[in-house]
Amino acid sequence: MPKLSEAEFPSGCKSLPEGFWSAVEVWVKKPHVVNKRLCGATETESRDVDSDDLRKLLDNNDKEEEEELLQDVFQFLCSGDSPAHTHQKDKPWSSTVRTFIPKVNCYGAKQQKEVVLKDSDRQLVTFLPFEEDSAAGRVTLKKCNIYQLRLCSKGCEQWALELHVLTSDGWLSDGVAYPKLPWLSSDLLPKLARWAAECKSSEFKSTLSLLPVEKYSLTYQQLKEKYKSMVKVWPEVTDPEKFVYEDVAIATYLLVLWAEERAAKSLTDPQSFVDLGCGNGLLVHILTNEGHPGRGIDVRRRRIWDMYGPRTELEVVLLLPFLCPPLLFLRLLWEVPEAPV
Repeated sequence: MPKLSEAEFPSGCKSLPEGFWSAVEVWVKKPHVVNKRLCGATETESRDVDSDDLRKLLDNNDKEEEEELLQDVFQFLCSGDSPAHTHQKDKPWSSTVRTFIPKVNCYGAKQQKEVVLKDSDRQLVTFLPFEEDSAAGRVTLKKCNIYQLRLCSKGCEQWALELHVLTSDGWLSDGVAYPKLPWLSSDLLPKLARWAAECKSSEFKSTLSLLPVEKYSLTYQQLKEKYKSMVKVWPEVTDPEKFVYEDVAIATYLLVLWAEERAAKSLTDPQSFVDLGCGNGLLVHILTNEGHPGRGIDVRRRRIWDMYGPRTELEVVLLLPFLCPPLLFLRLLWEVPEAPV
């Protein structure tokens, strides 16, 4: 059960141990802030599990292989640096199942899932990746990709964050949900340590948390494929990939948000909009193409406007707030802030 690496905290760090759990929460719920190849993750509700529950979960119908695997996993879950730090048999783990959502679906119908086991008394969390065969009604642990994060007290207000793996041999990297093993030490661990030390909770929700992440990811992939040809014909001096895919992402967010709003309010008509400071106008073009009536306004015309066709309404208008009639956009349901030029 090797320790892969550790990150020490400044002496007298006041945010621990609470900051450790705040950092873990970010990594579990928002893995995309570290792993840029992910769009996000979904998580089941937390429930307490004991050893018997885990045995049922890991039952893969091969008793000999199962027993050997269980011994290794339970030793990893329960062992400590001293008898005082071992897991008590009567204490359950807090368990959830996390499902990764990649930016680009390279898995087909197969989902990348893992059991997240939190041991609050011992300040550690263990990640157990598994594959699910619904037809056969069985799950298979990815033994080589099991890892653990431990907050360790060194005494005299000294703390360290340790990264342990069940085995350092045979780590399976798919380049998406599971980067290469050194990535855990070089990228993940330092981020977690910084978050734990800062422990700044925000009263505001992240924008992506307002949407169903799976729906956002699927819509983004569809729109990216649909409008990727714009990169090849981009006539502006700006970076085409940056602006095309940035506007695709914004359009995806609005389209999913509006769909959720229509469902919640039992609306049938698509929302209309105005994009003030529309710049290249691509966002207006995408939203219009996807069935939302609207228009874009900017102080100067762009060359690319001529490529969109008559359905995309773009106007050159200088709007001065103190001269605009207060009801100018009354009939438009949504106002889009200034987009990148």
